[in-house]
This record gives sequence, structure tokens and C-alpha cells, in this order.
Amino acid sequence: MPNNKKLNKIFRYCLLFTCTCLFFACSSQKRITKENFIYFQYGRDSIQNIQVKEPVIQNFDLLSIQVLSASLNQEQTVPFNPPLTGPNSGYLVSPAGNVEMPVIGSIKAAGLTQVQLQNAIAVKLAPYVKDPAVIIHFLKFKLNILGEVGSPGTKTFEADRVTFIDALSAAGGITDYGKRDDILVLREEGKTRKMYKVNMLSGSVFQSPVYLLQSNDIIYVSASDQKFKALKAATASNARKALDVFGLIIGLFTSVVFAINVFK
Repeated sequence: MPNNKKLNKIFRYCLLFTCTCLFFACSSQKRITKENFIYFQYGRDSIQNIQVKEPVIQNFDLLSIQVLSASLNQEQTVPFNPPLTGPNSGYLVSPAGNVEMPVIGSIKAAGLTQVQLQNAIAVKLAPYVKDPAVIIHFLKFKLNILGEVGSPGTKTFEADRVTFIDALSAAGGITDYGKRDDILVLREEGKTRKMYKVNMLSGSVFQSPVYLLQSNDIIYVSASDQKFKALKAATASNARKALDVFGLIIGLFTSVVFAINVFK
């Protein structure tokens, strides 16, 4: 009889321990809802308005510069349109922020928009070309996209206009572990570096000053708390396996105790 009391006491302690483990295991899981993942779920009225800020040319940008004339004589533009060969077929903006063009020489490009540089070149062309017209395109619009995206790394676009949505799409979108309401964009403006925050859960992203990206912008999608919990759980896999074995032993022991009490 004393043995039965002792076994019952051990059984109660084991049952209490098992219930406690189950309680903390369940309570440690943060509830995930669809609101954590749906884009533009509020502030949708602002979607109709887009803040347009023309891309600014920066050092090391690769540009296509074509010189034309509004007159019938296009031969006068030939010296300014030499054939460019090689992997970087275009005008590379130097570390000093200039481009070197035939005849007219060095022109300041960094810090200007495409239209501003077109006008500056046209002024210098006036003594050589009648009614000059200049067309400028970005040959390599480069962005660095890091963090919780499907395909992080450097992305290159052959376009003059790249939006924040374009960049995320090219990077494979935000992973399940990425923060959608706290995305950072780092941008060099002159000699300073500025940081902007973007919230993809809100339609206000379309009014953000970084909705239209600049070449060489850096986009960083930080990890959510769930990512760190997952990493912590992965590193504790051996301990979890040991706990599973211990739980199995406890289960077998309680089953034996239960059987003894029933069939005695």
C-alpha cells in the first residue's frame, strides 16, 4: 500500500511537469495573423498620389549620351557620337562626378538629373551643332537589396525609372520572416547619407521620397522576431530531441503506474 501511494505521488508530479511544459510551449508561440502579411491594408487613399522625384546622376553611373540636331544636317553631330565598344559601352561618371565627351571635354554630371545634364551639354554644343538636342539614359541602374528577401544581392536595371516595388519584385519579394512595416532605404545625397523608412503595410509607400529609387540605393529588409525565435529553436534542436526522449520515458512511466493502479 505505501508503494502505491509513492507511485501515485510520482505520477502526479510527472503529470504536473508534463502539463507545465505543454503550457509554456504553447504560450511561447506568438499569434500570427494575416494582417502581418497583407500589403497596403491601410492608408489606401494615398495610393492615388505618387511623389515623383527624378533620379539624380551619381559617381560611377554609366550613361548613354546621344547628340542630335533639330536641323537637317546630322553630320555635324558625328564627332559627338563616337562608337563605344566593350562591356561598359557608355559614359562612366568619374569619381569627381564628371563625364568626358569628345570636343567639348569634361562636364559636371553628378548631382544633376537627366534633364539638367541634357540642358548643360546642349549649351556646350551650341557653338558646334545647330539646334542641338541631347538624349540621356541610364545604362546600369544599380541597387543593393539585403536582408529578408527571396534573392538578396546587387540588382541591375536597364531603365531610367525604378520604383521601390520594382526593386522588391526583382529581389523575389519579402520572405515570411521579413518586417513589412520597417524597411530601410539608405541613400547618398551629395556628401551625406540619409536613411528612410518604408512601411509596405500602408499605402503611404507611394508618397515616400524613396518610392522612386536612385541608382546605388541600399534597401534592407530586417528580420522579424519570429526569425530570431526560429534561429534560436534551430540551435536548440539537440536539447529538444533530448526533451522528446525524456517525455517519452515519462509517458511510458505514467502509463505503467496507471496500469498498476487499474489492474491491481
